[in-house]
Amino acid sequence: MNTRRSITGETRRHPTGRSTTLRSRLPLFFPICGIILRMDFFQHQDKAKSRTFLLVSLYCLGLLGLAIAVAVVSILFCVLVVGTDPDPAFMFLCVGGVLALVICGSLFKTAQLSSGGGRAVAESLGGRQVSHATTDPAERRLYNVVEEMALAAGVPVPSLYIMDNERSINAFAAGFSPNAAVIGVNRGTVELLTRDELQGVIAHEFSHILNGDMRMNLRLIGILFGLQLLAIVGYYAIRLLRFTPRSNSNGKGAGAIVLVILVVGIALMVIGYIGVFFSAIIRAAISRQREYLADASAVQFTRNPDGIAGALKKIGCPNVGSNFADARAAEMSHLFFGDVCGLFSLGGLLATHPDLTKRIRKIDPKFDGRFPKRLERVSFRETPTRPTEPTLRTTTGSKQSVLDRIGGLNLENVLTAGALLRDIPKAVATSANSPLTAQAVFFSLLLDPDDATRRQQFVQLQTSSSDYIVKETRRLYSLVSTMPEEEKIALTQQISASLREMTAEQYKRFSATVDALIAANNKMNLFEYTIKAMLLRDLDIYFGRARQLSVRYTTLASVRPAVVAVVSYLAQAGHTNPNEVQEAFSATMKELKLSETILPASETTVQKFDQSLRMLAETCPTLKKQIFAAFMTCVWYDGKITSNEAALIRAIAAMLAIPMPVLS
Repeated sequence: MNTRRSITGETRRHPTGRSTTLRSRLPLFFPICGIILRMDFFQHQDKAKSRTFLLVSLYCLGLLGLAIAVAVVSILFCVLVVGTDPDPAFMFLCVGGVLALVICGSLFKTAQLSSGGGRAVAESLGGRQVSHATTDPAERRLYNVVEEMALAAGVPVPSLYIMDNERSINAFAAGFSPNAAVIGVNRGTVELLTRDELQGVIAHEFSHILNGDMRMNLRLIGILFGLQLLAIVGYYAIRLLRFTPRSNSNGKGAGAIVLVILVVGIALMVIGYIGVFFSAIIRAAISRQREYLADASAVQFTRNPDGIAGALKKIGCPNVGSNFADARAAEMSHLFFGDVCGLFSLGGLLATHPDLTKRIRKIDPKFDGRFPKRLERVSFRETPTRPTEPTLRTTTGSKQSVLDRIGGLNLENVLTAGALLRDIPKAVATSANSPLTAQAVFFSLLLDPDDATRRQQFVQLQTSSSDYIVKETRRLYSLVSTMPEEEKIALTQQISASLREMTAEQYKRFSATVDALIAANNKMNLFEYTIKAMLLRDLDIYFGRARQLSVRYTTLASVRPAVVAVVSYLAQAGHTNPNEVQEAFSATMKELKLSETILPASETTVQKFDQSLRMLAETCPTLKKQIFAAFMTCVWYDGKITSNEAALIRAIAAMLAIPMPVLS
């Protein structure tokens, strides 16, 4: 095992050997970027939630514009075609019908995305899910980069999709929460970018994951679909003319039918393109500034401006670009790393992404505006992402240092994550790549050190799993039992991607087996609860056995019993002296401005702790921040964070969907 040391300053040794500092390497971004980057995870989530109001307001303006357009067309139809004065009832019917169609279209698309999430987006674009066990060198390198960043950020490894038919350079992140994210990349992205450039692109996407942009982006797709629906209906109405018979069975002409379809189709397209125009304005208003901020975050994460700048410069290569061949990408253009349409944008008014040259110069002020004329496929040989000196590890640190890490991603965490993944025994890491053997890996983590209890667990395992899984679990236990707890935590995050490849029925059996193994000794210890919380909560949502987290509680009073239960558990688990238990509880209540009594030990069970956390998971971001900070006050009351308390912090973070890097 490598020697551990902590990061105490900004200076680091770049993998190429040159010494750099954050201050000397980061360019000066717009002041607003600096303000946003200094926001914490909860503020980003709250700000993303508040942008819903902007989206709804712009959507209502779009509906108003469509209503006016329909009213004008109705008047013209009555005056020019029918030759009568406008009929109010007819106008009301037309306007009401169009608005109903638009709103229903938005609701339908939103519901469709809600059921599929990021997977629905990736698969609609022709994406192919990349198996964790892939042996393709380019895909393996991509997976390594994503794994390191996921572990560094404290989120499950996202599902990966590759658009094999797209040879340009582009990527996107989609999903309703950081714990249910999907990352998609074009084939050109993995074949034409170096590892540093690929890391810059993935860091950009992780910024969207951690900053709450993904949920808004999916809502945007659903809402804007309704505004564009009239143009789509009009387009297909005109296409139907090809199949309209020129005469009926009596030989009489059907010109009137053709004329009606043509007029209706053209009218719908004209009105519909007003909706398309409003959609483009809304998309640009919501997304363009976020790209600058994600670029700035990527530089901050990697401390290597050359990586993301190099990827952007390669997009400028005439024969590569970032365009998408799939026409459906246009309605999702705000999701992508680069512009997918390349359409006329009225001087940038309708552009979802900033001008490419300006974007690069924000990162590299010396850029001369010249792009490469030709690109070659890069070598897929893995290059070191850290120095070959002692492994870099962060330390648990103080209460504030733990709070500062939430939802953050920086070079030290990435290097630490890479080191953790490399320290996992190769045989275990290999088994984690397959959904079948990944089950055995997790079962081995749950086996009890006590021989009698472990024998009982194997009896249970033999009744619920195949002989092969039992054999693999037995083999892997000898390897994982000697691993440090922090590596077991990293392994739990790593296997989540493989377990998402199970079928729903396989997952049902797997989940039942996990519960049976934990129940074998009639109690659940902190480590068991932690890794179960980290893994199964998100998999339950993924496989539809639990609903997506939503905000149900916005005041402390509404969740007071749950807060008291968790603080009581924390105080008693982290302190042995009765006076310290009471003092830690009282200090936490004082911070929350509550006057509550600590629960007796008989009532502070793991089951009540779990039920309380599930309730607190549905609090709003600002309230969640206040509650989690109070929990840290309780843990940090004696000025230290023990290993048990570190496990509790991670379990709480997992249950509350708070991204938390490894605490060591």
